[in-house]
Amino acid sequence: MDFATLPPEINSGLMYSGPGAGSMVQAAAAWHKLAARLRTAAADYRAVTAKLAAEWKGPAPSAMNAAAAHYVDWLDASAARSRHAATQLGAAAGAHESAFAAMVAPPVIARNRTRRMALASANCLGQHSAAIAQVDTEYDGMWAQNAGAMYAYADAAAGAAAVTPFTFPPADAGAPACTWALQAAPDVMSAACQLMSAILDALKHLSAPSPSTFASPLSTVTPSLSKLNSLTAPSDFAIGHLNSMNKAAALRTLFPKPAAVNGVSARSGRGVSLGVLSVPRIWMVAAPAAQRLGGDHIRLVAASEAPGQ
Repeated sequence: MDFATLPPEINSGLMYSGPGAGSMVQAAAAWHKLAARLRTAAADYRAVTAKLAAEWKGPAPSAMNAAAAHYVDWLDASAARSRHAATQLGAAAGAHESAFAAMVAPPVIARNRTRRMALASANCLGQHSAAIAQVDTEYDGMWAQNAGAMYAYADAAAGAAAVTPFTFPPADAGAPACTWALQAAPDVMSAACQLMSAILDALKHLSAPSPSTFASPLSTVTPSLSKLNSLTAPSDFAIGHLNSMNKAAALRTLFPKPAAVNGVSARSGRGVSLGVLSVPRIWMVAAPAAQRLGGDHIRLVAASEAPGQ
């Protein structure tokens, strides 16, 4: 990974947000313990075979000592490899601690950026140009310091990845059957080798020139995930159809249908004559007819007529 292209905030965040060197320290201690147990087992084998060779004479003890000598040599070699693995993991943990100590802390970088923004906002007439240049120089120094610390850690981790591979214990061709311990020994050593290989591969990725190596483990998972995604296509279509129906129902409730009204109609030649005027027929219905007054008629008498006529 090209750490020089990353700002100091990123490099510092990667170092401070990581799990730390605790796992590597624990792994180194476990390998040291395994190396000690292997050395103890080899010493016990030598003591037992030497005592038997001193007290037991004949071809049988000679054959037994020859068969046990192969396992003693394998125990010594495995103890040496375990001790070397512990040393390499300890070196990687030490490199991590050194890089962590050399890294500029995130709060220091944040204070530098905050001060730079404050000076830039108040630099109306250029009175803070010198202070801004000084702050930028400090930031460039943080950039170089963090990148150098990450490069040193990557180189140390790559050197710690050089571990001698383990070998399987020798098989006894003359034995009719192996015990369960001998049968399980290859599996145990294979698992230990795989674990060590995984740890060292992770350390090697730190010195990789490109971060594309982190995407390679995901390439085997992507086809399976795409197949799982295709299983949800029918349900997605049904959910989309129901969603469109719900939207249509919501629009109908939001804008209700207007109430029905009587239609407008017009007819010609249906008016009623009122003198010289023509009025609508409804006017004649609305105006009630004048009622005749009951009782005697009133007769109007002209002024020329004499009374009594």
